[in-house]
Amino acid sequence: MRPELETMRRLEGYLRGTLGEEERVDVEVRLLWDREWQENLSAQQTAYRALREAGRLRLRQQLRAIHARLFG
Repeated sequence: MRPELETMRRLEGYLRGTLGEEERVDVEVRLLWDREWQENLSAQQTAYRALREAGRLRLRQQLRAIHARLFG
């Protein structure tokens, strides 16, 4: 696997809490010392927030459409 993809996989596992103990500790150590890993983690967190917000907005639109159909 390309190093960038492996980094993303590990950071995603870290954020989701799915890493094993050894791998989680390794990621935490890297985050303490590696500025690039810190930036990648921040970017991934921002992307997750944006996706959650987009999902919420889409749900609101769907609920409004349902409401409009039911109560016109």
